[in-house]
Amino acid sequence: MSDEEESLDTSYDDNHRFPAIINLNVGGKQFATRLMTLQRFPDSMLAVMFSGRHMVDKDSDGNYFIDRDGTYFHHILNYLRDDILPPVNCAEEVLKEALYYGIDDLIEILKASPSLFAEYTVRENIRKKLVCYNYVRDEIIRMARLEAEQDEAIVSIVRLVTTKNQPIPRDLQFSKQAYKQYFRKFKTYESFEKCYGQYYVHIPAEDVVGHPDEVMNTVASCLLYDLKQVGYKCILKSEGNTIESKLCTVTWCDDEFHVCTSCHMFKFDWLSVNIT
Repeated sequence: MSDEEESLDTSYDDNHRFPAIINLNVGGKQFATRLMTLQRFPDSMLAVMFSGRHMVDKDSDGNYFIDRDGTYFHHILNYLRDDILPPVNCAEEVLKEALYYGIDDLIEILKASPSLFAEYTVRENIRKKLVCYNYVRDEIIRMARLEAEQDEAIVSIVRLVTTKNQPIPRDLQFSKQAYKQYFRKFKTYESFEKCYGQYYVHIPAEDVVGHPDEVMNTVASCLLYDLKQVGYKCILKSEGNTIESKLCTVTWCDDEFHVCTSCHMFKFDWLSVNIT
């Protein structure tokens, strides 16, 4: 073996044989702990990092380096050492760190805590009512910004519409009276744009878990909450599914059409103007 190869082997071994006491540099903050503390949960990121199977970078002082903000890392260590939970006022930030480091036990405890239960259990269950929740949220934002850019609007209005396909009864062809009576209860439009305007997001009923007319008010409220959480100033209004006491429908083909099951209006205020 050449001197260069021997040097490489030694470097490899030094990085994979960890001492009993580990000095850490987490985003510029220094910590010291036992190797066995970091290895407490075998499936966690920290345990895998210090399992001996991977090389871990060191800083110029020889501390093992983790490229992560170290502000809340002492709470992670406190849990790994003694099962100590963080204070309520920083529980959500510590949860984000636990998610990053893959400490499943701490994740479950924090998600079930009184301060985080509503957000990470109740709201998450609501989000699951839409198969494409994140896509819908992002589309509402995209459409609102598009209206502001293209129409130079200071207030954007985006409608969230759910529809189901309504087959046209075959026996209507045998009676003109029945045909007229059937269609009298619908307000029919040629397109979604004609009915809801240019800026809308359409959700087929099959993408909603449960009956849309029962769950969409809750889902829309959750979407509003999420939009406000990231800084958008907006309000929500339920517009129902009728116009002039008739069900809103959009022509699809000769055999069926879209029947509106819910419509929610999101109004974005770009300049913080008071809107009602």
